[in-house]
Amino acid sequence: MELCPICLLSDDQVDRRRVEGFIDKYDCPRCQSFTISGRVFNSLDNKLRPKLSAWIRSQNEQQKEIPEINLYNINNLQTGLPDYNPREKQIILLQNIERKTEYPGKKVRIVPEYDIPLAWASTKEEFIYYINSLIERGFLRGNEKNVYPLEGITESGRLLFGSMAFYVEITADGWDYLEQHERHIEERTQAFVAMSFSTNLKHIYEGPISNAIIKAGYKPHRVDAEPHIDRIDAKIIAEIKNSRFIVADVTQHKRGVYFEAGYALGLGLPVIWCVRKDHLKKVHFDTRQFNHIDWKSESDLETRLFDSICANIGKRKESP
Repeated sequence: MELCPICLLSDDQVDRRRVEGFIDKYDCPRCQSFTISGRVFNSLDNKLRPKLSAWIRSQNEQQKEIPEINLYNINNLQTGLPDYNPREKQIILLQNIERKTEYPGKKVRIVPEYDIPLAWASTKEEFIYYINSLIERGFLRGNEKNVYPLEGITESGRLLFGSMAFYVEITADGWDYLEQHERHIEERTQAFVAMSFSTNLKHIYEGPISNAIIKAGYKPHRVDAEPHIDRIDAKIIAEIKNSRFIVADVTQHKRGVYFEAGYALGLGLPVIWCVRKDHLKKVHFDTRQFNHIDWKSESDLETRLFDSICANIGKRKESP
């Protein structure tokens, strides 16, 4: 049996083939498809593996380009992959089940051994916990007639850890919940940029920030970049709501940037934080716990921002 170098699953369904040089392509029933440099394998932090597995699975589930793990992006992945809390993991799991649901009422087969990454979980126990939580909240329904083995489900509908495989379906309340969380966010192509409007930073937006966003397949938008007749605050809120993610560069520490990033976080939108390295120590204490791209030069910012977008959001196959 082959061993997956990311999730360490040893399974006869894990397949490896050499692509070129030290690069191998893996097909894993848990992570799905990815390529990896052999030089990276031994340097992976075990704490990173579950997040890396979840990110790879997410890219595959969304039919994006096959993820590449190499010496050039592993550091950015290590610092840039998100740490979701239990509530966020439940939402992500429900969204992934929705993606597999062909129509309301359709049951989706779940295999805990392989589907751990769908919830960004670290273990089967954690994964089953999120499934049970969604059932208890009335967002999912387990069908005991479709659970293998049958003793894997209780009369209350809760799933036991020993379940080999089971079927779930999204309830009416689950569909309503998904609608409230704007389930079509991934179809958006705009990236809202929050940053200082100072003239000495204008070239940072027009150069490395815009270049990185466009190269990743998205359309950059800064609220002062296009003429409009709307109130500026209403325009900002509307454009953030219309965006797939936010790039917040807090260089010069403008209050408006923190407001816009905070509003985006409140909507559940991903925020990629950036700051010029000499301003890093001045980052507001309420946000300094987030990973920041502490850039030194335009080329440094463009490279690291592009890698972060690809890692956290995913590179689009087509241009917006």
